[in-house]
Amino acid sequence: LREAKGIRPAEGFRKDTSRWVIFPRTSYLNHIKLEENAPKIGQDFSGYRFNQLEGEGTFGIATAGISATYTREVLHHCGKAGKFLKIATANPFPEALALRFLEGLEKVVVIEELDPVIENALIHLCGKYHLPTVIHGKLDGTVQPAGENSVESVAGVLEKFLPVQMPKKPELPTPPPLPVRPPVLCAGCPHRASFYAVKKALKGRKAVFCGDIGCYTLGNAQPLDMTDTCLCMGADVTMAQGMQRIEPDTLHFSFIGDSTFFASGITGVVNAVYNQTDIILVVLDNSTTAMTGHQPHPGTGVTMMGEVSNCISIEKILEAIGVRSIQITDPLDYAAAVAAVQKAAGETGVRAIIFRSPCIAKIKPAAPVCVDTEKCTSCKFCIREIGCPAITLSGGKAQIEPSLCTGCGLCTQICPFHAIDRKEAAK
Repeated sequence: LREAKGIRPAEGFRKDTSRWVIFPRTSYLNHIKLEENAPKIGQDFSGYRFNQLEGEGTFGIATAGISATYTREVLHHCGKAGKFLKIATANPFPEALALRFLEGLEKVVVIEELDPVIENALIHLCGKYHLPTVIHGKLDGTVQPAGENSVESVAGVLEKFLPVQMPKKPELPTPPPLPVRPPVLCAGCPHRASFYAVKKALKGRKAVFCGDIGCYTLGNAQPLDMTDTCLCMGADVTMAQGMQRIEPDTLHFSFIGDSTFFASGITGVVNAVYNQTDIILVVLDNSTTAMTGHQPHPGTGVTMMGEVSNCISIEKILEAIGVRSIQITDPLDYAAAVAAVQKAAGETGVRAIIFRSPCIAKIKPAAPVCVDTEKCTSCKFCIREIGCPAITLSGGKAQIEPSLCTGCGLCTQICPFHAIDRKEAAK
């Protein structure tokens, strides 16, 4: 079957130290080869069937990807529109094809998303070959500098150069405005309980909470407001270290998920321990990679191919690194979680709290809880404090939406009047 499809068998690794062992000298020589080969590859790309040039005239449009589809849809309502260049391989740039495109053009508008790659390449060619063509795009403000393109945005750009006559949309009744719904942690998410425990344990103390990439980035939303930074995977640990050097009188927390810990957090913890940094590492262990698809990681005990493997222990890694204070607790046990944070806040050096509770998508939810309306005083404490989407108001009283509630029990532990209980739900 592989032969029928023209797929050649893998040749395996061929030893060639001049290619694969990059000493300074071989790096220099290979850099020369790379620069020599780039124009040749670009020449080949000029004949590549997905790099397309069509049309004629003194005005041109250069585009790529989905923006090319949007542009073609707009041009369908323009008649003849000049030259059209669609780029599929921007590096190395198909220089010969682009020069044929630029020949005889007075103006070009470049429509692309993200960085102005095609625009810069065309400007470079105009300078290199002293061409009089004026290039318009992101750099001169003709095209929006950020965000995604659309048929409407492309039409708005091309209207500056062409007689665009987009069909009128049918007049429809104005729909009611949609309610504002910012992204929030799911009802029953253990991360909500982790953040809340830290927040309550540190009430009145100066602290900075460095976050990371994952569901727990949503800890920055109100009412939790527990994520002060988010840059890239693993940066929570390293940013906390840097801030601690600047403000040694402040508690610096580093929030990181279990999958991110394995991916890029370990090295930062090694650095923190070795340099005797005073930070509190909080590992939010929900036993999955929740935000990006629930794929397994080294702590789940399952490989990407679905094979069972030995779990790698986060706590044993921390012990091996040299973290001396390690606490493991269930964040849904509110009192125990607060006590763990208070203990860590009273210590020095690198200390770790592992909040271990599975993602609600990994377990069967418990029976939903219920509000005793006779005990509820309408104080709205449950809503103001944790912001769980399963808690709403009805007639001024708190109400639990049973279709959303997973029975995590956090609200039952924080209600000052004990108005939320599992017993009511069973009746």
